[in-house]
Amino acid sequence: MTADFEKRPPIPAEVKRRVLVEAGHRCAIPTCRHIETEIHHIVPWHLCKAHEYENLIALCANCHRRADRGEIDRKALRLYKFNLRFAHDKFSQIEMDMLFHLAALPTGRGEPWAPFMLIFFKRLFDMKYVSVVRSETSMMVVHGVRSDPAFLLVTDAGRQFIGELGFHEIDDTDDGN
Repeated sequence: MTADFEKRPPIPAEVKRRVLVEAGHRCAIPTCRHIETEIHHIVPWHLCKAHEYENLIALCANCHRRADRGEIDRKALRLYKFNLRFAHDKFSQIEMDMLFHLAALPTGRGEPWAPFMLIFFKRLFDMKYVSVVRSETSMMVVHGVRSDPAFLLVTDAGRQFIGELGFHEIDDTDDGN
């Protein structure tokens, strides 16, 4: 341990809580979303010497190491942070998780979901980011409620939303470090 590390004060509980809540107590990297997280300084502690909310992001141990090695650069971390803050205000965590999952699937491939639980994705439907495809040939009704799975598919608008999320907010002159 370096002397500098030993002098580092702990991150205040309220700041740490805000960072973790912002990320849904998961890794902020959308393709990871691991549930055991650590707090990472986007601009390294040795350069900023501060625990400011805007400079902190929740990462799993693996993504934290990757960020420390520069495999995930600061520009990308700022973008992930912005995406979390933007999406957190607009969509629930389950909506964002499903949207990222659907966008990663091959075009035209959907994810089965119980029809009576589609309400979880209401805002995604309202924004036309997802659509539902149902099989009319294998319909199952239990006590008057349709129970065969509906398939959620990401729309072109949903793919565009995921693809462009936050890019206009990042300074293009930043070299990533």
